[in-house]
Amino acid sequence: MNSSARLAISAVREHSVSIVGIVLLAIVGAYAFVFGGPLALLVVELLVPGAIGAALVWYGLRSQARESGTQRADIVTASSVTCGAIVATFCAWSIYLLSIRAGFTGGFAQPVLSALSTGIAFGAVLGHVYVEFAHHYRENAQLSQAIDASMDGIAIVVDDYHAYANDAYAALYGVQSAAALEGTHWETLYTKAARSTVKREVLPALEERRYWRGTLTGKRADGTTFPQDVTVSALEYGSVVVARDVSEQRDREQRIQVLNRVLRHNLRNAVTVIQGHATLAGERDSTLECRHVAPILEEIDDLMTTADKARGVERTLERNGATELVETTAVVRSVVDRARAAYPDARIITQVDEQGSEATRPSVDGSITDALDELVANAIQHNGPRDDGNSDGADGDVPTVEIAVRTVAYETESRLEFTVTDDGDGIPDAERRAVLDGRETQLEHSSGLGLWLVAWIVQNAGGDLRFADRPGGGTIVTLSFPQEQSVSADAATRAAP
Repeated sequence: MNSSARLAISAVREHSVSIVGIVLLAIVGAYAFVFGGPLALLVVELLVPGAIGAALVWYGLRSQARESGTQRADIVTASSVTCGAIVATFCAWSIYLLSIRAGFTGGFAQPVLSALSTGIAFGAVLGHVYVEFAHHYRENAQLSQAIDASMDGIAIVVDDYHAYANDAYAALYGVQSAAALEGTHWETLYTKAARSTVKREVLPALEERRYWRGTLTGKRADGTTFPQDVTVSALEYGSVVVARDVSEQRDREQRIQVLNRVLRHNLRNAVTVIQGHATLAGERDSTLECRHVAPILEEIDDLMTTADKARGVERTLERNGATELVETTAVVRSVVDRARAAYPDARIITQVDEQGSEATRPSVDGSITDALDELVANAIQHNGPRDDGNSDGADGDVPTVEIAVRTVAYETESRLEFTVTDDGDGIPDAERRAVLDGRETQLEHSSGLGLWLVAWIVQNAGGDLRFADRPGGGTIVTLSFPQEQSVSADAATRAAP
């Protein structure tokens, strides 16, 4: 079968319901032309068949425009034609038997036409109902499969009792099957303290805003307890509960906090002792001080600087979500002021796109200032004297950093982009890959925390981080953010009372 024939068959199938309606209207017209009669009588005889034919044409056009594919049209057409044929045949057979027994000699055409149109209408309704039920059944089946396959525990609670639970939810509490939980009270799965929290916080929140999220302590079937992240959303009847075991996450966070505190405290104490002894040794022997003590003290200073930066990273990330929106020009101005105060010998150049009025200029998360500060400081600190022949006059040995912000239009969207360009030795490829990939290996790792801090801030703010080589030497670092995101957030902030 060639492509033209396939296209023709497909078009007929898509419009098959409308075609049935048109055929019925043609039969109505043929009846009026052949049998004729008074207009009032024809209207009475053909009103129902004509209305059904017109309704089928409208339904076919509406269904074809609303949905793609031919499944609905096939089912409705087959059902309407089948029912119409059955009813019309039954009507004609009944009239034939009546004519034999009672000598009935009236016309067959009008009763059969009415029966045919009625059967077609009944079949169309039946097919439509079947398609709708089948559609909802498939949706419910797919939703049920997705819930059952979910790694998170999901349950529906109605009148304080579990009406449904998936296998993951049952496994959270050490129950062998989800069916065993159905019909049980929700209180049996929580500790006394958690039950108090539910009554004090969760239930009022569902009444007010129909949503609650937090941490509760669950109780397994064997009596052991565990922390879980719980999200509860109110339904028309009951509520849906999504639970996730966060034992490993909480244990990991606690271990990190303890290790961080112990290492920071012990490291500072140990470094102070080493620094003191090294200083005393250097004071007694000038040769020893020059050859060994000075390098030791220098490494100690670098180590303490790294420890202080780690603490700064921790404080910066703890502020995630609590920072205010800041206008882009104010961000650049703040970064430039800090850089010039800290590095008066460096050249700081700015390029700011200030199109539009002050009220319409985009804003970004204030933490972006910390990221730009880190990039500028990194560019200046790692920019040594230039001896490669690329020096530009008297300022050749002076570190130069350019900070720019502009809106860039791409094919699919507009983005707000900050760039920090330096003329130094560039960021090694291994450090770039480690930060962009989000993991470090023994062969590919970053030499410090600065670039990691930048990457974390940009990620938390919903942006992207890019690196590029500057022609002539140096690096271009780009922080890119969706323009719609910054503008909408800025508008929401200004609209707040």
